[in-house]
Amino acid sequence: MQSKKLMRMFTLGLALASPVAFAGDTTTQLVCPEGTKQSGSKEDGLFCRKPELAGGSFVAHGPYRSFHANGKKAAVGQYLNGLKTGTWFFFDEAGNEYDKIEFRESNYHGTRTLSFASGKPHLIEHYQNGLKDGVFQELSEDGKVVRESRFEKGKEVAAR
Repeated sequence: MQSKKLMRMFTLGLALASPVAFAGDTTTQLVCPEGTKQSGSKEDGLFCRKPELAGGSFVAHGPYRSFHANGKKAAVGQYLNGLKTGTWFFFDEAGNEYDKIEFRESNYHGTRTLSFASGKPHLIEHYQNGLKDGVFQELSEDGKVVRESRFEKGKEVAAR
């Protein structure tokens, strides 16, 4: 769990630190909340940033977009005071959605759906505050349940 948090902090740190030197992408404009400014590049991700209250660094706040090298979108999401929030969508290089995840304070919170290349669900998972909570299903491409588990507060309580 702690390594997940460190990885998130590292990723966010890279997203916030390196793009400050960029002038920004002029072809893709985000609708940034008042008091924020667009930062980043299509290659590293575009986001809105606001000054952090203490320290002079910047905090992601508002929409986020990243793109594959071919120009197709790779990820679409939202930050709230530096933390992932709401539903994030992830796309393959062809532009097909393959992952949809709900976040609250950068933790999985809600439903995560990982899909096959065909767009049909492969994994359906439920989380509460970053912990597995509810039914987890693994499906075959024809929609049949291959494996199912039930979790409560991060612990598996049943499987079939």
